[in-house]
Amino acid sequence: MNDLPPRRNIKLVVAYNGSAYHGWQRQAEGFDTVQQRLEETICRVVRHPVTVYGAGRTDAGVHAAGQVANFYTTNRAIPVVGLRRAVNSRLPRDIVIRSAGAVAEGFHASRSARGKTYQYRICVCPVRPVERCGQVYHYWRPLDVEAMRSSAGRLVGEHDFRGFASSVEQRDNTVRVIRRCEVAECGDEIHVTVQGNGFLYNMVRNIVGTLMEVGRGHWQPRRIDLILSSRDRADAGPTAPPDGLSLLCVHYDDDCPAAIE
Repeated sequence: MNDLPPRRNIKLVVAYNGSAYHGWQRQAEGFDTVQQRLEETICRVVRHPVTVYGAGRTDAGVHAAGQVANFYTTNRAIPVVGLRRAVNSRLPRDIVIRSAGAVAEGFHASRSARGKTYQYRICVCPVRPVERCGQVYHYWRPLDVEAMRSSAGRLVGEHDFRGFASSVEQRDNTVRVIRRCEVAECGDEIHVTVQGNGFLYNMVRNIVGTLMEVGRGHWQPRRIDLILSSRDRADAGPTAPPDGLSLLCVHYDDDCPAAIE
């Protein structure tokens, strides 16, 4: 007697360079997206249509080092390690499945997530770093890292982040918990790392744009307090370009990456 369920739920950890894609989410015909590429490629391997559910909808030009996704398959003939290899061999060079594993039926990449960590890279140098084109945001003047760091610390905790949300944000609840917001120097780059239980549309890029205004000396670190209290997007800085942003990882209750069978 075969007690195996009729389908497998496969969890993926995916990395991609988003420069050539119109974001993660499948779009109307004519727009190339990461989700679409994964679905088409996995379909060719398992030989039936699949829907790939992502943990987050990264925007056009945004990258990922640890996007998490899952899909269901009735194909039980291919071991997961073989499935991963077969899909990777067919994916374009700017997308790769870093790990894959069978998980419980109820796991969902988005609904099961408990938080995400993003990182934004700013290259601060007078000469444009062409070898990192599309990977970093180039700013040609020095920034006050200590002032940016002081500002970032004010964002940690539970706050209403309406002032850091894009004008197209439609969710009524804009309260989020930021567990970590750090600014670090790495050679000629400044890395802004933000971890939270959830993010509003363009929230991280708006935070970075605001921190850069502080770093340029246009505002004092206490500007963050004004934005949080006013909840007015006009009080915050510009939206930083997508180039430097990457989804580093997605957090779950077990906080463990998918295992490779």
